[in-house]
Amino acid sequence: MNKLETVFWDLDGTIADTELFGHRIAFNKAFSSHSLDWHWSKKEYIDLLVYPGGKNRISQYSRIKGLDLSKSLINEIHSTKTNYYKELVISGSIQNRTGVNRLINELMDKRIQQYIVTSSSHKSAETLINSSFDSHRYPFDGLISSDIVNTVKPDPESYLKAIELSGSLPKNCLAIEDSLEGLTAAKSAGLRCLVSLSPWIKEPSSSFFSAELVVDHLGDYNKPNKFFSGSYKASTINFQLLSSLLN
Repeated sequence: MNKLETVFWDLDGTIADTELFGHRIAFNKAFSSHSLDWHWSKKEYIDLLVYPGGKNRISQYSRIKGLDLSKSLINEIHSTKTNYYKELVISGSIQNRTGVNRLINELMDKRIQQYIVTSSSHKSAETLINSSFDSHRYPFDGLISSDIVNTVKPDPESYLKAIELSGSLPKNCLAIEDSLEGLTAAKSAGLRCLVSLSPWIKEPSSSFFSAELVVDHLGDYNKPNKFFSGSYKASTINFQLLSSLLN
């Protein structure tokens, strides 16, 4: 029987609802600051999420618009965006998703290692983590961001690095993701994966069903989750269920 030792958490969309009400707003402010006549609607931004990483998203969108932005300008825009995002996070306008705090605390009590594995920059990720979690009871053993890998998700590099840092074998680890790109990265690294769907996905495509479990959120005592696919059902995701997904 495989024993759960380590849980890898995606950040944006998995731990917190950051995409539409954090990153998107910060991007739009950055575009205005750099005199770009761009404004990403919710629908546009959701469509652009197929391109992992903020700099990549700017680059891809510039091509769609028939522009050829230099790498240095993309970096400047992204840096401005990161500063705006930091302001939004510090203001307290971004909340953790249902069940996240409960499960993280339970895993801490069980002495399970927890790592953040994200396609965001280290600065953006650290700002959100430090704003969302008490420094006196800090739950994470490490952070793998886009700054320390060559290729972000859906490439498995970030997860392979996380596995190495954790010292655990893949069979003793579980990833928690919200997107198809994250699921693909986790599976390509040999990991079992639970998907807590992005809030705007109401009915997942069959592409998600390679995950060990697919739910709409992690569930809480007064807010049970909705089950879509998997071998186990539970109204709230807990340590016992995560352990079951490894066997």
